[in-house]
Amino acid sequence: MSNPNTHSFDGLAGTIRRRRARWLAAAIGALAIGAASAAPQLGTIEECLESGTDLVSLPGVAGGSLSASQCRGCESFRLKFDQRTRYFIGKEPVTYAKLREAAAKGDLRLDVFYQPKTRILTRLRLAAAGGAQ
Repeated sequence: MSNPNTHSFDGLAGTIRRRRARWLAAAIGALAIGAASAAPQLGTIEECLESGTDLVSLPGVAGGSLSASQCRGCESFRLKFDQRTRYFIGKEPVTYAKLREAAAKGDLRLDVFYQPKTRILTRLRLAAAGGAQ
């Protein structure tokens, strides 16, 4: 014959183990949800118009604003220069005067980077001569 106290003990131990497992699963789930909600929210820091020198009006000197669009008939953006705006030909940093001089040589690809909230120019990047980037 079986001992009734033994079955009762096994049932109680099994119940306790299942209860602990549920609490452990709940705690892990709560930690995972907390970690996910604490993650930083992603936002757009910079946007780029992939344009051309024939679609961007570069002023004589860096200052004020410029007008740029991605294609003929596309929306035009008015973007402002500031003291932190940088200029590149390919990967090489250059002065604004050198960028403007190179841009005047023909229709070249010009990438216009800006902050979307403020519409401040961060970078102007002219494709390097010969298509090298």
